[in-house]
Amino acid sequence: MKRTSPWQDDAGLFKHGTLMMAGTLAGAVCNAGFHMVVGRTLKGGGAEYGALVAMMGLILTVTTPMLAVQNTLAHFISRLQKENRREEIRGFFLHWVRIFLWISLGIVAGAFLLRSPLSRFWPGVEERLVVVTFIVLAGSLWMSLFNGLWQGTQSFVWLAFAPQSWGLVRLGLGGVFTAFISATALAAVYAQGAGVLVVVVLGILFFLHLDFPTGPGRGAPHETYRYLGSALVCLAGYGVLMNLDTTLARHYFDAETAGVFAKAATIARTAVFLPVPIAAALFPKVTSSGALSTQSWRLLWRAIGITSLIIAAVVMVCLLLPQVPWMILYGAWQPEEARSAAALTQAMVLAMMPLSLAYVLLTFEMAQQRFRWGYGLAGCALGYVVGVGGFHATPLQIPLVLAISNAVAVLLLLVGIFTRPRTA
Repeated sequence: MKRTSPWQDDAGLFKHGTLMMAGTLAGAVCNAGFHMVVGRTLKGGGAEYGALVAMMGLILTVTTPMLAVQNTLAHFISRLQKENRREEIRGFFLHWVRIFLWISLGIVAGAFLLRSPLSRFWPGVEERLVVVTFIVLAGSLWMSLFNGLWQGTQSFVWLAFAPQSWGLVRLGLGGVFTAFISATALAAVYAQGAGVLVVVVLGILFFLHLDFPTGPGRGAPHETYRYLGSALVCLAGYGVLMNLDTTLARHYFDAETAGVFAKAATIARTAVFLPVPIAAALFPKVTSSGALSTQSWRLLWRAIGITSLIIAAVVMVCLLLPQVPWMILYGAWQPEEARSAAALTQAMVLAMMPLSLAYVLLTFEMAQQRFRWGYGLAGCALGYVVGVGGFHATPLQIPLVLAISNAVAVLLLLVGIFTRPRTA
């Protein structure tokens, strides 16, 4: 029997993984550029920036679990292709379009009706900003649908770069809007909405021009809903742990304090997101119906090792030289905020560091259709929110509670994986 080289890329995994990493890097550069620009152009010291990051944190908290929708659509679209049932893909995808249409309309209507109490929840955030944020949130949900379509049809060039167009548009328009029209969080959110709209338009054009054979429509099989529901619970917990910190800080502290916290948290979040392409590359390599093979076990350890090396290097820079990422994104910090800025940056980086490993582990479990221990992330998220609610005398207590919650999340996922029997 002919031995296959471990470096042979018959399935295109290396090529596709490289594309995904390039797209992710482009998105990270645009994201960093956006914060560099608006962090300097927004008026009112840190108040407007704090309001902006709080609203963006809300969007991220809700849209992060939408990765479950992407995974679900990608899985079943890919299966339909492999089973030579491409004529059913159009009906299957449109089924989810109709569902998301009603969800989006409900979000927009709810934001308009509840704009006053929502605005009071974040003191100093005007009602218009709340309504526009929820409109952008409703549009952002659609990106997960088209990501799933691109991934399921193995259109990796589209998947790598089309979703990043929102970051490029947001960067360009964010700079123009805040510098020449209105130096407010509202203008920056408008720029983000324009970027989301571009991605949705690209997705629609792709769908219209994709050569689907005509055939009978298809609803969603029951296993689709079961998989989606389980993934949503796990990713919702992860989304809260990853993104809710600035929203909580904006609720419990004054605008200036929340603004400094928002900058420190953004640096930490940017660092933690760096190894995400590793998990994306891991997912298709370890997919199974629940069996943990020796090969999957080796791939998991490789992913953990690479992730650990990347995040360790980034964390060391942030701990030893916290002013470096701060200066890159926001310029030199003011003398009166230097001490708190350094302490918050170091604390948030340490608190969020476990989330890189948690994402790899959670991705592995979802790829193998095992969710039991992933459900624990929802409990960790609840404990985090409750903990901050009772323990927020100073901003540094938020990363302390977050660090405990994240450590427990990683421990639960490790226990779930290490206690599973392995197959050959």
